[in-house]
Amino acid sequence: MQLTGFIAVFIGGGLGSLCRYAISLLVIRATETRFPMATLSANVLSCIVMAAFLIYASSRLEEGSWQRLFILVGFCGGFSTFSTFSLENFQLIKQGDMGLLALNIILSVLLCLLVFVSFQRGYKFL
Repeated sequence: MQLTGFIAVFIGGGLGSLCRYAISLLVIRATETRFPMATLSANVLSCIVMAAFLIYASSRLEEGSWQRLFILVGFCGGFSTFSTFSLENFQLIKQGDMGLLALNIILSVLLCLLVFVSFQRGYKFL
């Protein structure tokens, strides 16, 4: 990978992380629940950005372009968060809240997959 790719991932990741933090603040202020809504929101929104960008980029940008690295690896990588998702699920286990645990896992996986299925119905990018 060229230096341009590293810079694109670095800047995209920083911007994605800032967006994730902003979403977390907004969701936490707007809701009072033990359910990890902020992480779910960030992950689903990241999937929407990724799916929409894949549709845009499929015929316009070549694989490995700095724009793809910026959005797909950098921005979406910084915006979504598997580690926080895992930590929050672990905390639900420790609290003995198996109902919220199951709901979080099922909603997170199904909603994120549904984003890609929905986008693919009209566009072939996968």
